[in-house]
Amino acid sequence: MNSNIIEKANTLVNSSEIAYIAVIDENNYPSVSTISSIKTDGIFEAYFSTGTYGNKSRRILENNKVSICYNTKGDNVSLIGKAEVLTDKDTKHSLWQDWFINHFPLGKDDPEYCIIKFTTERVSLWIDNEESKFTINELLRVQSACGLLCDRCKYKETHGCGGCIETKGHPFYGECHISACCQEKGGKHCGECSQMPCQNIHDYSYGDSEHCDNPKGSRLNVLRCWAKRVE
Repeated sequence: MNSNIIEKANTLVNSSEIAYIAVIDENNYPSVSTISSIKTDGIFEAYFSTGTYGNKSRRILENNKVSICYNTKGDNVSLIGKAEVLTDKDTKHSLWQDWFINHFPLGKDDPEYCIIKFTTERVSLWIDNEESKFTINELLRVQSACGLLCDRCKYKETHGCGGCIETKGHPFYGECHISACCQEKGGKHCGECSQMPCQNIHDYSYGDSEHCDNPKGSRLNVLRCWAKRVE
């Protein structure tokens, strides 16, 4: 798991119009169908519309363990987690799209219209011939000052690197100026800083070095994720 493949996965999910959803049927077998994606928050959350009294809603109410899959051009994002059926007015109105009228002729307040909210717990990726499997809890563990996901970094074994947090800003190659800046400001990672992204972290993320991000900005989005989701 690294910040680059996370960003690629987020982009794939957010740009997908169609997903595959697997729910558990009455015989305890997975039942898979396609479903239109109406709102996503990268690999973390997804929202879909469906019929209140249809198979998907009924089965989710019986067993909320669900899997969602996104696939494009050989790249695959599989998400495993839990779903809930939302019928409140605010949610239905905020996620309504004009084309829904073809399925729910009474509009936003059609009692047949509801929303499935999916929340991810585990992730399995195959992107650009790279595989990665992890839990959301693992991803949300703050692992560095700059947004790198150090837990599975190859340098932990090959160079005995403890990472900038464990070593208080002194990974295997010497002092880290990004970590030193965080410590000076009393923070744990750059996402906590009101100046993020400052020039230092921006250059580190968007530079052309082999150690910079590809796609550009990947670690910045990890930092934003930590700032938003980690207490």
